[in-house]
Amino acid sequence: MHRESPQSSPLVVASFNGNIVAVQRRTGQVVWQWKHESLGATRLLMPPGRVVSASGDEIVCLAYATGALLWRTRVPLFTDTVLLDGDELIFGEAGKVGCLDVNTGALLWHHPFDGMGQGRVALGVPGNVTQSDAG
Repeated sequence: MHRESPQSSPLVVASFNGNIVAVQRRTGQVVWQWKHESLGATRLLMPPGRVVSASGDEIVCLAYATGALLWRTRVPLFTDTVLLDGDELIFGEAGKVGCLDVNTGALLWHHPFDGMGQGRVALGVPGNVTQSDAG
């Protein structure tokens, strides 16, 4: 099936090894790139007009078109699992969960769930669920 490339989203964004790279969909030309300071698997989310990337204990928000840094936040746990729902970015690892405001990067809360163990974290709200893919 042939689909036309949307004019409003001319870039493909890839993330790997802490790198975020935006390339032209039709040509593969690199438009911008970003490198996380934190180590860890890179998780990528794309709210309208933005690229949100989580790696280790760092979450950044970049402008989709330019890669300009909109905000950067260090969080008190690693971001093995991430879920974007409305204005909240919920993240978790090893039995811990946190939440930040995706518009500002402000940490809203985090919970270590003391005494409940340190297993992989799945996150969900009605109609929106994600599973951990951490090894």
